[in-house]
Amino acid sequence: MAVVKFVNAGSPMNNIFDYVTRREATESKLISGVNCSPESALDEFRFVKKRFHKEDGRSYYHIVQSFSPDDDLTPETAHEIGLKFAEYFPGFQILVATHTNTHAVHNHLIMNSVSFENGKKFHQSRNEMLQAKEYSNQLCREYGLSVIETKTKNPRNARWKRDLIETASYAIGWSATKEEFIEYMHEHGYGVQWEDKYKYITFTTPEGYKVRDNKLFDERFLKNNLELYFAMGGCDGAMLDTYCDYVTPYHDDSFTMTSTEGLFNLLGDILSSVPADYYYQPHYIKEMNTMEKLRLEKILGRKISNVAFHTYCTREDYEREQGISM
Repeated sequence: MAVVKFVNAGSPMNNIFDYVTRREATESKLISGVNCSPESALDEFRFVKKRFHKEDGRSYYHIVQSFSPDDDLTPETAHEIGLKFAEYFPGFQILVATHTNTHAVHNHLIMNSVSFENGKKFHQSRNEMLQAKEYSNQLCREYGLSVIETKTKNPRNARWKRDLIETASYAIGWSATKEEFIEYMHEHGYGVQWEDKYKYITFTTPEGYKVRDNKLFDERFLKNNLELYFAMGGCDGAMLDTYCDYVTPYHDDSFTMTSTEGLFNLLGDILSSVPADYYYQPHYIKEMNTMEKLRLEKILGRKISNVAFHTYCTREDYEREQGISM
């Protein structure tokens, strides 16, 4: 089985290239280019944009193809499938990197937003996106892997629930704040009850189904995790790729709710310290957002590093409002 996600392109193009090709996650033999060379893909992307005068707007598309840990799949085979999946988008340059740093092997496809053949920008409707996912399913069948079936009698895998998860995944990738997340969901017909006095977020689908966040079996939608994600800038922050790429460990039918805390612990660890070579150095403001820091510490149940808090939770728009130059 391969789950395909179209992730919001929130990071600068050079940053996303560094992220998907970093040595901790992959190796050179698992990095390839389709219609470009992996060593010079970034420059080739920029050349095409400049050639067709399309240097503004969205610069790339980020697609993640995650395989089930239950499938007998080597990283090399996963990479081969990723390259074939990239060929589904003819006329576009695509960097394919296979990551092996999590329990599930997954491919990152970074696609130029501008076609090298005619200079047209890439666009796709919801139906076209679903067709691309079905093509990924087709490749899985060819390689003897499990696939995501379109119909199921298991209420945990009901179509309305899969649609909700897909929409919420998009909302996470496009939202910088809790309010933007709720607005995105509302625009797509979903109700979101997210209040401090309640432990859970309750979603209501366009069909009228109601479900709590812990019944989706995806840690990314748990209230505490979303609170931390948006405190760290959401899609405008440094945690965008880490959060969106997170794959919740498999829950079999004996589980009645999301029972793992890997993402929660990961965010807690990140808020405990900051790498010495981290690129963003915030301006320090005494007593700034003290209450917010205390609120997040209450959620985590542990102390947050002051340096980490200012690095990840100090929004640049706040600094601009305060007249602080970057």
